Amino acid sequence: MGLFDLFKKLAKQNKFEESVTKKLAFSDIEDWIKNKIRENELKEKEIIDSVKKRIDSFDGELKEKIIVLGNFDVESKKAQDELKSAVNEGRKKYIESLENFMENLNNIEKEGLGEFISYVNSVFLNFDKKSRMHYERTTILIGKEAGIIRDSLKIFSKELARIFDENKNTADLSKSLAFIKLKLNQINQLDEILEEIKQKIESLEKKTIDKKERESKLLEEIEEIKKDSSYLDYLNAQEKIKLLEEEIKTEIQNLRQLIDFKALANFYHIFENEMNTIKEHKEDFEVSFRKDNGLKILNLLENSKLNNNEILEKTEHIKTKKEELKENKQKTMGNETQNLNSEKTRISREIEELIIEKVKEEKRHEKLKISKEEPISILKKELSKLNVELI
Repeated sequence: MGLFDLFKKLAKQNKFEESVTKKLAFSDIEDWIKNKIRENELKEKEIIDSVKKRIDSFDGELKEKIIVLGNFDVESKKAQDELKSAVNEGRKKYIESLENFMENLNNIEKEGLGEFISYVNSVFLNFDKKSRMHYERTTILIGKEAGIIRDSLKIFSKELARIFDENKNTADLSKSLAFIKLKLNQINQLDEILEEIKQKIESLEKKTIDKKERESKLLEEIEEIKKDSSYLDYLNAQEKIKLLEEEIKTEIQNLRQLIDFKALANFYHIFENEMNTIKEHKEDFEVSFRKDNGLKILNLLENSKLNNNEILEKTEHIKTKKEELKENKQKTMGNETQNLNSEKTRISREIEELIIEKVKEEKRHEKLKISKEEPISILKKELSKLNVELI
């Protein structure tokens, strides 16, 4: 089979395949693309190998013509020596351009037909650009021989152009398949992420169910404990704690009213540290008093002789109530319902966090599902160009 017969056969195959509509399930696309790419790569290789053979054949033909051009006797021409020298120099450079041109064609390493065609075109364009002036100088005295070479280059160029044009579908198919593969990879990556999110949502749901079951059990245990008489003691202690805390707060506020801060400031006005203590207690008596149980302010009152029995009684009364508060707090410490309620509160918080995280993942899942529609739409369009319908 000749070179052109092969190209015509390949071109007919492309046209025939375009006229057949194929229906594919989404799950079959990947295998279809792999097979199609493999088939197309074989076609491209056949075309490239055949073109390389033609290049090799043309190389032999051109070398013979270059020998004729190189052997032409310029000195036999009736012309000025300067002109002969310019022609010889032009011929030398033109032959060098021809040899570089063929060397570039013979050393093509492009495997894809599209890249191969682009490279061949660039070789021709570069040769034409770099050799034009040398050719024109050569033809001043060597018109026939140089013209023969130029004519054979034109024929060869048109021959390759026709070959590439007849097999343009094969090169275009390669690009189309590569684009389809890219889009399919994008869809597959999105599917993987969607599956990961789905599994995470399922995991969050399971954790939430487990936590809710634990919360229900805790409520049952708490209700059971509430039936015991000891729980009533716990509640009474809790109520007593609240009452004592309010009473202590009131007593501290009352104590403040008994202190003459103006007299204290007059007594300690030359002492910086003492004045700072007085200022702190005057601005926020309760907080400052609670820090050291009134030790600093009471010492200042004692040393300045501004203390009195009413202040001492009030201070002692506060101290007594604090001791009572401490005793009641000890009664509630380690109470089983307190521990269970703490655990229930923690679990309720964890359930809320799990629900929030699940909602967030569900929104993310929905957003990715929507973003997946675009590459699927593009994929369908590209497949339809190849007469493939996605079902």
